[in-house]
Amino acid sequence: MKIQSGSLWLAAAMLAVTVAGCSSGSAGAGRELTEKLKAEISELKKENKVLKEENEALKKDLVVRPVTAKEEGGTAELLSTGDSPAAADSGEDHKLIVKGTPLTVDGTGEYTITKTSFSKIVNPSNPGSYYTYYEAKEPGTTYLAITLRMKNLAGQAINAGGVADVEVTYDNKYVYSTFATMEKNGGEEFTYTNISTIGPLKHGTLVFLTEIPDEVKSSGKPLYADFEIEGETYRYIIKK
Repeated sequence: MKIQSGSLWLAAAMLAVTVAGCSSGSAGAGRELTEKLKAEISELKKENKVLKEENEALKKDLVVRPVTAKEEGGTAELLSTGDSPAAADSGEDHKLIVKGTPLTVDGTGEYTITKTSFSKIVNPSNPGSYYTYYEAKEPGTTYLAITLRMKNLAGQAINAGGVADVEVTYDNKYVYSTFATMEKNGGEEFTYTNISTIGPLKHGTLVFLTEIPDEVKSSGKPLYADFEIEGETYRYIIKK
């Protein structure tokens, strides 16, 4: 996750102009604005450092594993009888979540997948003057980003970090863990899910990310994501 460098430059320039342009009659207001800008820049630098550390740690936790023989056998029963040796799971043995269609869990929330994308760089949906973003730096990789909009139907605020756990499976055997970030200020920037809450009857937009090989994007092989929500698993089929 990085901070747009041009925005830091702009913030610094604004700070310089503010200091130089304050008259003696408005010194108090100028000092207040200067201190506010300093605080914002300092906080942004701290957040960037923490986000970089967290992102590197999450990369190390990326899981890629083959399914066991038992799992493989269970999947084989769901494969297409056509020419393809590895068709996507039909979903007959799984509850499904479909992009654009709200999934309601009584007393908990309404969940809607609004977007799925493959991109080297993932930006917030409505970037502000300065913002954080994710970039897949390893050669030959890209980010798979799944955007989930959640409406809280519980009677109290919930922690955004507990909305869902998501795991992505490619070719019915390669499994990738994900991590989540949350949009704030109308999609102007990203923030941590574990320090964010969603109030009763309010919405939160989360983006689940996993860094995958380019092969996963370009291949015609099956790709799906399993969402664990309140102890139940819902399958989102990305590519059959």
